Amino acid sequence: MNLVNTTQKSPEAKARKLLRSGKWKNAVTAIEELASANEQDYAKWNLLGDTQFRAGDKVGANLNWQRALDGYVQDALHENALGVARKIARLVPEETGVHLTMSDSYLGLEYYADAVAAFRSFIKLNRSSLPAERKSWFKRVMSLEVRHPHLTEEVVQLLTESGLEDIELERDVKAWSERMSITAETPQVEPEISLEPSPMLESPVYEEDQSGLSSLDASGTENEYSLHAPTFEAAHDLTGRTSQLAEQAAYEIPMDQAAEDLPDGQGKDHYDLGVVYAEMKLWDAAITEFQTARRDQSVRGKATIELAQCYRNSNDPHRALRLLEEESALGTYEVGVQDDLLYQMGVLHQMLGNVDEAIQNLEKVGHESGYYIDAANRISDLRGQ
Repeated sequence: MNLVNTTQKSPEAKARKLLRSGKWKNAVTAIEELASANEQDYAKWNLLGDTQFRAGDKVGANLNWQRALDGYVQDALHENALGVARKIARLVPEETGVHLTMSDSYLGLEYYADAVAAFRSFIKLNRSSLPAERKSWFKRVMSLEVRHPHLTEEVVQLLTESGLEDIELERDVKAWSERMSITAETPQVEPEISLEPSPMLESPVYEEDQSGLSSLDASGTENEYSLHAPTFEAAHDLTGRTSQLAEQAAYEIPMDQAAEDLPDGQGKDHYDLGVVYAEMKLWDAAITEFQTARRDQSVRGKATIELAQCYRNSNDPHRALRLLEEESALGTYEVGVQDDLLYQMGVLHQMLGNVDEAIQNLEKVGHESGYYIDAANRISDLRGQ
């Protein structure tokens, strides 16, 4: 009896093959089967939307993106929600309501500057939005501790721009802004400088402030976001007179210098500020913020990817690639972050002309990644070279 190998490919393997070959319409059917098998697997609905868009079905794509977005929002998966929302805003610009979802997700991540910007886009683009939607946003913001004065002033300005005529809400927002400003302006208690002779005569040693923050602007402009400026110990000379070890010196932590980890959550403001600087193309300032943010393990993966982008934009792709390779080798990240690292490494190898290395990295990008389809297209292009 002749034995014939009748092993069927799994639906997932079938979908993967169709995606890599660019057969979008056939892939839609395969991915729809996968998504229907587990309606709570929002990554599959997101992928289905991507594939439908490639196949030319923009309406169907938007429906499934919205389905994935609603699921991520419901599960408070803010980063996933942001990824889908940004895509909808870019590819389906008439869906102006998505900017409110983006703002809510930024608030959930405590990225307040981005939240304010997204809500401003919402009220400008969606003139038909309900007053209840706009009021709800302000009430949520007022439940948060936003300690940057310029952001609280932006919220007050947004209330005017929103067109809401609510005297009570206006009073509450202004009171909240004043309270946050007073909290932010509370002076930090500086350690007293003793004028007594030191018990031991030692060489002056600079001790880094535990916050690890440093000046961002070489011109000496004060960074209003730094809540703790680096301090310098006062040392005594042999005559008992005190001398300052450094005056108006900007200290920056070198890239490879070991530094203590920040507690979870403390790197978020640095990451947020780094994104703002990157959008302004202030690469050096952004690099400093992302280096600090990486010391917070809860945002290390994202900060590493953004830092690599800054190196790349600063015409140093080799340094960016080295950073990503070292981070990926740690193997400590969840699948989504690891996929992002692999994709970015593949892109950099492609930029540098390393075809084989680029393909190797791009092939490892998981099909649930938002970069999966682009990775497949890049592989196709590389193999055609």
